[in-house]
Amino acid sequence: MRDERGRVAAGMRGVVLAVAVLTLATGCIWQQQTLSRADIVGTWTEGDTGTGTLHFKDDGTVVVTNLAVFSNETDNVVKVSECSGTGTWWLYPDDKEAQKLGTSVCDGSPWEFGGSKAHPKMRALVGDPSYGKYQTLSRE
Repeated sequence: MRDERGRVAAGMRGVVLAVAVLTLATGCIWQQQTLSRADIVGTWTEGDTGTGTLHFKDDGTVVVTNLAVFSNETDNVVKVSECSGTGTWWLYPDDKEAQKLGTSVCDGSPWEFGGSKAHPKMRALVGDPSYGKYQTLSRE
């Protein structure tokens, strides 16, 4: 009986380890990142919601093209329109956890950085904050 419990416990530890590795590898857990201005410059694209892009220039200019805009009323967050325009971007002062980025275009929501240095992502909260839904962009 004791041998059987030991095998079951070892098997469960293996399953838990495999799930943890898979979760980290697929990006299901948000890993905060701090990016420099040089890491941000370039084009970032929406993957889940469409073809919207933010193109950040090193002079502080951002060009937004077809960025999805979402409803803000319920837990059923849906795309309601798109936003395009040219404006400025800036990094918020470091809050000792992660840098955040703001823009003067569209709604100007703060974007936070995650992913990995090799595959950075940025996300902004959409809808009611208590539901924890995000719009996520990836660096091209």
